[in-house]
Amino acid sequence: MAEEQKPEPLLCLTNDGVAVPGLDDDGAEATRRKGCLASYSPFFGVGTFAFLELPEAWDLRVGPEPPECDLLGNWNPTGEFRWVVKGKLKVFLVNEDGRRIYLLSVEARDFRRASDAEETLRKKMEKLRKDKASEVLEEGTVSISGHDASYLVLARHKKKLFGREETRYMVIVGFFCDKTGRMLWVEVTGGPYLVEDVADLVSIISSLSCHE
Repeated sequence: MAEEQKPEPLLCLTNDGVAVPGLDDDGAEATRRKGCLASYSPFFGVGTFAFLELPEAWDLRVGPEPPECDLLGNWNPTGEFRWVVKGKLKVFLVNEDGRRIYLLSVEARDFRRASDAEETLRKKMEKLRKDKASEVLEEGTVSISGHDASYLVLARHKKKLFGREETRYMVIVGFFCDKTGRMLWVEVTGGPYLVEDVADLVSIISSLSCHE
């Protein structure tokens, strides 16, 4: 029996930067690199979850587990990739200046009707707000590829053995892309240092491109 070919993570970062005014502390133009969150299979080719832009001090690293690509859409106009309509991807997002590492998780789910996706998003966000183990540190809305997206910054407390408590800090964003019929749920998880990087993390997530 032939060995099962699992999708492999495909993380691409271009060397040519995009000048973005006003991102540096000194007010000068900062350079962002374009990257993609994707997987590769020899049978199905490249499945892309999203593209993003990273500030100069940030990088992507291969995650702790292979991506899941359960459903792919049509090929893009150039035939280079297909959008992942249903699947999950986990990668490490690294702030090299601060020597901080985060787990970036992206989940794609297909919806035929925008109203169903929006209701699902509303319920998921409301559940997080009401969770007694979660403390909402910040919330707001951003625009991602022209879509309205809600985000939460949370401190999530979890009891461990012997009464010890573990706290995870998270940025969570959810939105629906009507162009590809996908709901995208994005989570960034890290330690207490995440609070210092919230502005950068929200900016990185806001740079996501989910359709052409």
